[in-house]
Amino acid sequence: MAEALALARSVPQRTWPNPPVGAVVVRDGQVIGRGAHHGPGTAHAEPGALVQAGAGAAGATLYVTLEPCNHRGRTDPCAPTVARSGVTRVVVAMRDPNPTVTGGGCSYLRDRGIDVTVGVMGEQALELIWPFVATGNFQRPYLELKTAESLDGRFAPPPDSRLAAAPVYLTGEAARRDVHRRRRRVDLVLVGEGTVSADRPRLDGRLAAGDSDVPQTEPRAGYLDTDLSWTGGFDRDSYVVFAGHGARDCSRRAAIEADGAQIEFCREKDGHLDPAAVLDKVRDLGLSTVMLEGGPRAAHAFLQAELVDRWIRYQAPLVLGAGVGWPAGSAGAAVGRFTPTHCLRLGEDIVTVHDRRRFTDLLAQVTV
Repeated sequence: MAEALALARSVPQRTWPNPPVGAVVVRDGQVIGRGAHHGPGTAHAEPGALVQAGAGAAGATLYVTLEPCNHRGRTDPCAPTVARSGVTRVVVAMRDPNPTVTGGGCSYLRDRGIDVTVGVMGEQALELIWPFVATGNFQRPYLELKTAESLDGRFAPPPDSRLAAAPVYLTGEAARRDVHRRRRRVDLVLVGEGTVSADRPRLDGRLAAGDSDVPQTEPRAGYLDTDLSWTGGFDRDSYVVFAGHGARDCSRRAAIEADGAQIEFCREKDGHLDPAAVLDKVRDLGLSTVMLEGGPRAAHAFLQAELVDRWIRYQAPLVLGAGVGWPAGSAGAAVGRFTPTHCLRLGEDIVTVHDRRRFTDLLAQVTV
């Protein structure tokens, strides 16, 4: 199962809105077939592994990270293909979380005399496809909020103490590399206009380039700018700017587009971009997963709109004493609506992962 998970992680491009899936066929202790799903419209992992195994699949064991489907979508269902292959045992990391599908593939196989085991390395499998699960099969784009703060809740030192417009790193190299790995798993990295002007970020995954267990395609980059006030460019050849409808006739629009921007106009609310309207535009662009990294105001807006599915908080072991912080009373109230899922140390920094949907409850549902 560990090898099947590694196959799912190693697909060069992101598979969203389909979940990444890996499969291996094992006979007499040897892997004789491997397969991974590469995205919508492509073959699923199980048929790929079974084709590679050929006649050797008869009497073998199939390990797959997600329950074989038993419904028709863009491709034929996998469960009948598995049953016809002659495998005598199927080991599944987790059931399909879709309530209309859950258990269907496993039941189909058991009804045909195949031994089915569920729950092997289920936590790792659920983590791999969490965006798919957290949004109920992408009923809306998945939004992952990333923040990096000092012990006293500051995002950055006071602006007048900065020598140049460039990123200020509170966390160390290990934490920054972790962020870049997470970026490669999403379709779009998004910040606010204030972060663009202060940090000049690239919003790419360069520190994870060459890592075999994350996609090698870079995410798209974008920023939020209600009135198109920023004209200083962006350090990417092309990018997306989300602006308010009121800026359609803005005199700065042409210069921003000439720099490589694709401007998407969104509904406004109380003089600012409506976070829900931004996600609607993200969906219209064909994107399924977003990492929001921009400053406390943007973070606060999406938290208050209850659109954040997962919040990843990096905490550096330093006290700034002053600087850019949360709007008064915002951070603590938002944390109360999440549950902790993971906590680990990266170098000298701490990262905690909080989810809006309770990870442990869903894990229990899909591994029995």
